[in-house]
Amino acid sequence: MPGNRNGGPDPRRGSGDHYNRSGRKPGGGKRNGSNLGKAFAISLCIVLGVVIVSGGVIYKFGHDMYGNLNYVADEEIKVEETLPEVAERETLSPEERVGVVVNDEQLRSIHDMMSGISGVEVKKNDEIYNVLMVGVDRQDKSWNGNSDCMILVSINKEKNKVNMTSLMRDTYVDIAGVGYDKLNAAYAYGGGPLLCSTVTDAFKIQVDRYVAVDFFDLVDIIDYIGGVTLEVSDEEAEVANGYIRDMCERLMDMDPEPHLFPGGGTFYCDGVQAVAFARNRFVGNSDFERTERQRYVITQLIKEIQNLSLAQITEKVQGLMKYVTMNIPESEIWDMLKEVPEILDYQFEMSRVPYDNMYEIISVNTQDMLVPEWEETLAKLQEEIYG
Repeated sequence: MPGNRNGGPDPRRGSGDHYNRSGRKPGGGKRNGSNLGKAFAISLCIVLGVVIVSGGVIYKFGHDMYGNLNYVADEEIKVEETLPEVAERETLSPEERVGVVVNDEQLRSIHDMMSGISGVEVKKNDEIYNVLMVGVDRQDKSWNGNSDCMILVSINKEKNKVNMTSLMRDTYVDIAGVGYDKLNAAYAYGGGPLLCSTVTDAFKIQVDRYVAVDFFDLVDIIDYIGGVTLEVSDEEAEVANGYIRDMCERLMDMDPEPHLFPGGGTFYCDGVQAVAFARNRFVGNSDFERTERQRYVITQLIKEIQNLSLAQITEKVQGLMKYVTMNIPESEIWDMLKEVPEILDYQFEMSRVPYDNMYEIISVNTQDMLVPEWEETLAKLQEEIYG
């Protein structure tokens, strides 16, 4: 199959946001607001790690807390046959593309290969709870938005571990009722339920539950948690400062200077700094390494939560509930309550799909797509989660 097998695309190229080293998009343009939304959506998964892993503790204080969550039944989710104009996708110029352009025959061959894994058994285990954390990119509530950040959290009560697996947004999948597209399009067409079913069908891991957040007020949310300690390299600080200036000056009407990193080091980061750090896809291996930063920030936030008293956890998490959309029923929340203290002490393992050296990059309709080596990928993923 044509494509790149070097473990990731060039960090200055590929699909999604295209910024220079200062963190700004060259030439400005009308898509700036949407690009910032994508960056916010990516970082919103930081908050989700706290909500999923520690948020259940507050339910010990009463049934009324559940009402602060935005529970939406699957049948109430908006289903789109066509996406609105605000969902228009960026296209890549020939110079920006990383993937190899494939002809119709080559594309059919790829589809046949993907169809060939349909007989692989979907893994289920009552002792393993899978929930999908989703960071959504949208500027308003008129559509579902693209799920530009997806982390599959698998809580394994048999082995006392939690697997956090980033599913890359550009992964090429077959979306029921839509066709072949990027994984992040599933949420745009059918919200959390369609995304969960797409992940189940593509990755053969049973996923029925999701927790999603929009990008609005992200900086305030992270500040409300209290910030997070991050180790930042000199290169990461340079790029993050570009993002900080862009966010503060263009959208937040605030002085960026107090938020700028003086250089590399270990810092207790506020919301602006944490968002900027999580946005960075230009140091290291592009979007691949950005997913590592997302998981790193989540684990650091969990450490912050572990150091709080129950009363402090209650105060912090209670303020976050209204930002969360999910399909986890109250009965399951209560079932998980008694296990939360143990889960906080579980071993946390991080991963990302596609795996290094186990995928190809192709260009379809001016978009770069990641095509995993599906048989090997599914075997490895199921082994990591189920053993």
